[in-house]
Order: sequence, then C-alpha cells, then structure tokens
Amino acid sequence: MSTQTPYNTSEQANKTKVWFESMVQNLKLDQTLHEIDVLDKEKKDLYDAMISKDHEFTHSYARNISSTFFVTNMVEAYFKELSKASAKPIKLALELSNSKILVWAEIKEDDDKTEDALILSEAKINAFFTQYGFHISSTIVEDCDGLEIPIHYQKVNMD
Repeated sequence: MSTQTPYNTSEQANKTKVWFESMVQNLKLDQTLHEIDVLDKEKKDLYDAMISKDHEFTHSYARNISSTFFVTNMVEAYFKELSKASAKPIKLALELSNSKILVWAEIKEDDDKTEDALILSEAKINAFFTQYGFHISSTIVEDCDGLEIPIHYQKVNMD
C-alpha cells in the first residue's frame, strides 16, 4: 500500500488550470497590443526576438532579468546579515555586475568585530547564491591605510 500523495491533487490541478488560463489571457492581450502597435517597447522587442528566433537577444534578455533578480536579492541579504551583526564600517561601497558584487569596506584600525562581520556576511551570502552562479567578493581596508574608495564603486550611505 502506497502512502505517497498523488502528484496532481485536485487543488493543485485547479491552481495549474487557473495559472495557464491567466497566462493565455495575458498572451492574447499582448498579441492584440502588439498587432495595434501599442505594446510597451521592452515587451515588443522581446516578442519580436522570440518570433524571429533571435536566440542571442532572448537569452541575453533572460540573463539580464535573472541577474537583476539575484543581485538585488544578494544586496538585500548582505545588508540584513551586516545589520544582524551590528556591523557598521566607516565607509562601504559596492560595484555590481551581472554575476557578482564587489564590496569595498573601510573599518577602524584593529576593528576585528566589524571585519569578522563583513567576512561572515560575505560567506553566508556566497554559501546560498553560489549555486546560482552569483557571489560577493570583499576588499576590507583599515582607516590607517589612507585609501580612497575606488572610482568604479558606488558609495553606500551607512546612516
């Protein structure tokens, strides 16, 4: 006698049906808007690329959407981790790319607590997001080093 739950329960089947019906309705609406040339440019470009089988554009578009999703979530998670540790570097700056976040942090000389929090926050974020091909890499300097934030980083207001 099997105790496994059937794959497609009636509740799941109903959710699936509603989702597909909604998707089809949205596509039909987009088709109409595309035909009368009032569909927003981004969607129109995507549909045109899919219709013409422009795989490079389609995959590039998907990659950009994916990168935006993951990098945004990584930044949010990173700041939550820093906040949990009550870590507050003197200066903090980020450089964002399609697959990584570079962190530049300045701390007080011999501030091991903040340094440890920065390293641990990076490690926790990397432990989760590396499986998706995204990571954080930190550079930590002390105020006595007298270094400025590199120009390609964006300073984060820590107040």
